Amino acid sequence: MNPTSRHDIAVIDDDEEFTRFVERYLAAVGHRVRGYISPQEFLAEPEALCCDIFLVDLMLPGLDGIDLVSMIRASGEAGIIVVSGRMGPDAFTTALAAGADMFINKPVRADQLAQAIASLSRRLGEKAPPAAAGWILNLTAGALMTPSGDVIKLGQLEQRILAVLAQYGEKGCNRSDLAKTAQVAPSADDRNLDAAMFRLRRKIETRTGKISPVLTLHGKGYALSSPMSVVGIA
Repeated sequence: MNPTSRHDIAVIDDDEEFTRFVERYLAAVGHRVRGYISPQEFLAEPEALCCDIFLVDLMLPGLDGIDLVSMIRASGEAGIIVVSGRMGPDAFTTALAAGADMFINKPVRADQLAQAIASLSRRLGEKAPPAAAGWILNLTAGALMTPSGDVIKLGQLEQRILAVLAQYGEKGCNRSDLAKTAQVAPSADDRNLDAAMFRLRRKIETRTGKISPVLTLHGKGYALSSPMSVVGIA
């Protein structure tokens, strides 16, 4: 990141008044900002994970902020600033261990946020360029994000199949276990599974022009050729 550049910033905080205030202020100084008042609202928008910097509260409805920080960190090397009223050294150390770069206690002034973002930009700018994020399966949004940021909407069966494969990774999963766990309708010789896999791979390759990460293990089952992170709630 260039310290003088403007950023795509996501603000996730259930205090709507605070969130809208931060949106207005950061937009006024040149950033592109989107606020979310719940983790569910944030995770329902696949493109949100493409932001440069995330401002995250720890006390959120439905999903602990620490878990959200971990999900965001799993998606790549963006900057994460925790802005929270949760006090104590445990909150600080837990947030950093989950992947946050900075921790700011509430109440916080607008100029403090601007300074924190500028400081984070300088720190991240000193690092080597991060490798592209891997594949991300967002269950809340029902979508798959490619390493280059393309977003592919998925059906429920496709989501279940990829969620299972993500657990097994490169070692793969045999056909019968995959069909059972992903709740594929039973069929002779797992033909329904094979048909679903064919459609899934064709969708990925048609929509992105890239080779699908789903591999056939002849005589065994299916596997992923690249790591895939799973975020969100089905």
